[in-house]
Amino acid sequence: MYIRRNTAVKYCLGIVLGATLYAEVIVYYIQALHWQNLQCQVGDKTCTKILFIADPQIQGELAVPPPLSYLFNWDSDRFVKMTFSRVVRHFEPDVLVYLGDLMDEGSIADSEQYSHYIKRLSDIFDNIPYPVHQIWVPGDNDIGGENEPIKWDKVKLFHKVFAQPPIVAVKDISFYRINAITHAYPKLPENETDDNFKIAVSHYPLLIRHAFITEVNKHTHPDIYFCAHDHESKYTTQTQRFEQNKIHQFNGNEILDIGFGGHVYEIYVPTCSYRMGTSKIGYGAAILDYNNTRLRYTVFWSPQRFLYLFGYLVLLVLGIAYTAACIVKLFCQSYCRSTSLPVYSKL
Repeated sequence: MYIRRNTAVKYCLGIVLGATLYAEVIVYYIQALHWQNLQCQVGDKTCTKILFIADPQIQGELAVPPPLSYLFNWDSDRFVKMTFSRVVRHFEPDVLVYLGDLMDEGSIADSEQYSHYIKRLSDIFDNIPYPVHQIWVPGDNDIGGENEPIKWDKVKLFHKVFAQPPIVAVKDISFYRINAITHAYPKLPENETDDNFKIAVSHYPLLIRHAFITEVNKHTHPDIYFCAHDHESKYTTQTQRFEQNKIHQFNGNEILDIGFGGHVYEIYVPTCSYRMGTSKIGYGAAILDYNNTRLRYTVFWSPQRFLYLFGYLVLLVLGIAYTAACIVKLFCQSYCRSTSLPVYSKL
């Protein structure tokens, strides 16, 4: 009986270790097999690869008290780091665009907490094996503005930490960093023009804000818009006069192929964090080629983390139940011996 029970325990431990190895390592490689092979055309030197990272919202120190906060923060940070690393290796982007809500509690953090959050972000996103351009825009969780007043001290702090001009030029592409929270956007000098391909990047969606987008377009005339905030993968199309807004869901592995000159596009990039209450999480990837006359876009989806966390919870409960049953059995056997009662092999 002991040998059989001991063998069963070994099998159970083997299953647990195998499941853990799959959930913590193998699943990230398997997920990459389902991604599109979005690459530049051979010989096209005008091609630029852009990776969009939206709403990582690294968990703060106030939502969950320690010691659980240490475990939760470590797991969520590790998940984003693992998925981001796999995407970078797969896609090899030239430009990284962070679309805000970098921190969950950035707008309410004190200086020490804010500094700690920046170090965590650096550990997650700075492990890139080659030089790459990085562009940062703030979200409402970074500087306030959605369900709380705008924290102007955090606005200044964000721009100090992520110091960049309002227009970031990479090759022949201009990225216009637009802040729909504070209604700030770049304005060219009166006698200056920008002949680059123009991409507007913002945390908040812009095309649904008719008065603001009309003002932005009057001064900048972006060719395409990218945003985040909604934690969904979709895109909207409008006429050049910002009329007839149509929403299109983007849930599969399809590639959106855009030729310019007709409708205006705004692409919503999904969150890359599993903590945002949606199972559709990933990274937006775009390629501009043929002298910036065509843009192709897809999403590199991440695996579902909550499914494996639930599995860990089930294993933990079963382990506790098994341990408790063993303790009860040992106690009963000891009690029976001490009272000279018959000991049964099965309880």
